[in-house]
Amino acid sequence: MLAGLLGGGLLLAAPAFTGRALAAAAPGTGELAFDVFRGDAPMGRHVLRFTPEADGRLTVSVEIDLAVSFGPITVYRYTHRNTESWAGGRLVAIRTRTDDDGTAYAVDGRAEGDSFVVEGADGRVEAPADVIPTSYWHPETPARPRWLDTQRGRLLDVAVTDRGTVERPAPEGGSIAARAYDVTGDLTMTLWYRAAEPRWLGVAFDGRGREVRYRLARDTAPSPLRLARGDWQIPAAGA
Repeated sequence: MLAGLLGGGLLLAAPAFTGRALAAAAPGTGELAFDVFRGDAPMGRHVLRFTPEADGRLTVSVEIDLAVSFGPITVYRYTHRNTESWAGGRLVAIRTRTDDDGTAYAVDGRAEGDSFVVEGADGRVEAPADVIPTSYWHPETPARPRWLDTQRGRLLDVAVTDRGTVERPAPEGGSIAARAYDVTGDLTMTLWYRAAEPRWLGVAFDGRGREVRYRLARDTAPSPLRLARGDWQIPAAGA
């Protein structure tokens, strides 16, 4: 049940992961990182990095490392790696590899004319050219009724309800005004984005009877609105 929610998948983890533990982003990149908890227990990390390429494209890389442990015994482990290539505000390629506690998944997709063609667990899928993957950083995510599952390569049908403005914890302390969205359909969860600008702030869902919740640990990412329209240039360090 959990495997379909984040990344197309995101599950559970053991080691604590805080903003202080994150390495500084490489020059020319931006980073969005989350601590993941199940109930009050730290579960792992989810990191997105935004990197401009020499050919004019933007690379978005996603790393998820999670595990469930009882005492010294790890009873569940999950890893997900996702590389997205964007050009002109459009997803032009994606490659993901997932290990869901020993079950492997692979997704490979590319832009072809007026479509985005994906090979995944369910075979070949032809998605709309402007499809948005379940990496959740894209500011139009809550407005779309269909998402591309980055774990299995499926198209997911969702209904999104705007719950209005709430407060979310900020990495430096205090709180951030956020917009909350309840998601139902092929996925059931709540997503948060900054109210002032639609920057992803986290997600929560049921993790086998306990709430799994993201907490923002670090945000040096560029404006998602600029990324969405293809204006992705990120200033070099010190600029």
